[in-house]
Amino acid sequence: MKIIYALLISSFLLAGCSSTNDRYIASAGKSLDGTILGIVKYTKDRSLILRRKDKPKYRAARVYMKELPNEPGSYSVVLLEYVNLLKMAPKYIASNKLPRTSRVIGFLNQITKRITVYKAVPNGQEGTFELLKVQVSGEELVTQKHEAPSLLVLDKEENEYGLEGATITAAAGGEPVEIYFPKFKTKGKYGIQYKLANFTYNKIKLESTWRMDFLKGPYLGAYGDTRDKILDLNADDQGNYAHFIINEERAHLSQKKREKQLTNPKSAYIFGSYKVSNPQEGMFLFKPMEQDLPGQAYVEGRIGLFIDIFDARVALNQDVVELVLVDPNNPEDFLMYYEHPENGEGEQDKSN
Repeated sequence: MKIIYALLISSFLLAGCSSTNDRYIASAGKSLDGTILGIVKYTKDRSLILRRKDKPKYRAARVYMKELPNEPGSYSVVLLEYVNLLKMAPKYIASNKLPRTSRVIGFLNQITKRITVYKAVPNGQEGTFELLKVQVSGEELVTQKHEAPSLLVLDKEENEYGLEGATITAAAGGEPVEIYFPKFKTKGKYGIQYKLANFTYNKIKLESTWRMDFLKGPYLGAYGDTRDKILDLNADDQGNYAHFIINEERAHLSQKKREKQLTNPKSAYIFGSYKVSNPQEGMFLFKPMEQDLPGQAYVEGRIGLFIDIFDARVALNQDVVELVLVDPNNPEDFLMYYEHPENGEGEQDKSN
């Protein structure tokens, strides 16, 4: 059955998405720029905290790192944990291949479980970085100091890519559990979630990219649900803008049903226009253009990221980016919007 699911996942990804271990981003020097798959190591006690129907011992994770231009040796870090890929597969397949079925079982609206934004700073020990949580302070991004942050500890051996064999430690001021990034050419018992992700990404030759630019265009409430446009992003000489929309065609739905169609139920109640600033490369802040907009409290104070979790531009000539609005204080409470598949604005930015 697991093999069948793996093949199903490969087939749905062929329909439109992508991501790899990014071996081609091998660091000849000391740079850790790039992305790599990892494993979230839940212990038995920790796994009991998860829903009983959704408690694998290991989950797949991914880290993206980008060196700060004004602080050589320090990095912006985005860390995400995938949802249960076995349960994600049917909706992904339906969203790509069987849209009529999706209208019954629901379009895909859950790709990741949690997303955290960090700044990695060398702590004085060779190959070790402190991970400081990034917070929003007005129109600026700041780091949160904690006496017990998670550490990113690099493997002592020379590897093809600097993050191979690295570990992110569990800590009171950081990650709840340890995360390990396996070496590309080694095998281990890493759990079905990691195996499925690794198999799919490498089989289809997909990538996973954190985009640095503001990517204009229409965005949807769920992957492939082209009838549910709920966000428009555009730009002019004065800057970048986001316009949240209430889909009137879904107004007849019950509150509960509408909420279930979206990644985060809060997205059902957000309306109005925001000016979007870019205080740091690849990170965006949303400021309301009017007072007391509906759902304003759900948008302000979040960090906007354009991430193509399954990037198939090279493999399949497909381009669908996700806009994520991350709550720095609650990694599981993020908003996610899915680029309209016919937009392709993300093609302009092929960075990282």
